[in-house]
Amino acid sequence: MIAEVAAGAAWLLVLAAAAVRSGAGRGPSPTALPLLSPVEVGLLRAGHRGAAQTALVELYLAGSVEAASRQTVRRDDTRAPKGLSGPARAQYAVLYGRLHPRRLQGLDRVRRAVADVSRDLETSRLVLPTRRLYAVRALSLAALCAVPVGAIAGRAAAPWLFLALLADAVAVWLCALPRRTRRGAALLARLRRERADVRRASEREPEELLLSIALFGASALRAQLPGFTAASGLLTRPPREPMDRGGGSAETVASCGG
Repeated sequence: MIAEVAAGAAWLLVLAAAAVRSGAGRGPSPTALPLLSPVEVGLLRAGHRGAAQTALVELYLAGSVEAASRQTVRRDDTRAPKGLSGPARAQYAVLYGRLHPRRLQGLDRVRRAVADVSRDLETSRLVLPTRRLYAVRALSLAALCAVPVGAIAGRAAAPWLFLALLADAVAVWLCALPRRTRRGAALLARLRRERADVRRASEREPEELLLSIALFGASALRAQLPGFTAASGLLTRPPREPMDRGGGSAETVASCGG
């Protein structure tokens, strides 16, 4: 009996998490939405990493950063960014010496700049608000915990065990979903259809190239910006050994993605 109750509780929690998530993003059609900047599009596509990645490419195309040795980037002090996005300016401000792009993206000042962009998209109901995101994760975690408790407390028949494991799988899936809402997903799909031409852009067309990176991510980086992508380590994980972080920034590296 305990196992059956645990399986039922897990499903109730999973359904509650799904309801919390699906409640976001309702509103007018994406055709009524304002035009997004490339960094906002990058956030819509891949969250914090997508926004920070797009902003770093923005800096590169402006000549403010360049690839350095050992798959790192460094800034050009003679070409400070002007008129660029908040996340781009934040990355330039904290970049001293050489730093791997992933570690640069995790610095507090960069994360705060991306969070500012995220709030604008939350207001437009294009991404899940932070409170809803935490609620979905908390409910999903509770569902994951309910099943082992039921299994320990009493034996479960095979059908109940299957239902419990299925609830666990759905909870994991809910946690792994992108932060964008259905409204945000519809807008991203529309932008990809309408601006498919940017996939042919080169560095001689920086605005179109930046939009392509924002819309299509890794595939666009490898195809349209292969040199900088490979040399900077933009799509790689940082090496395990300590690296030169330069001028003693007091920023800390965050461990969780946005």
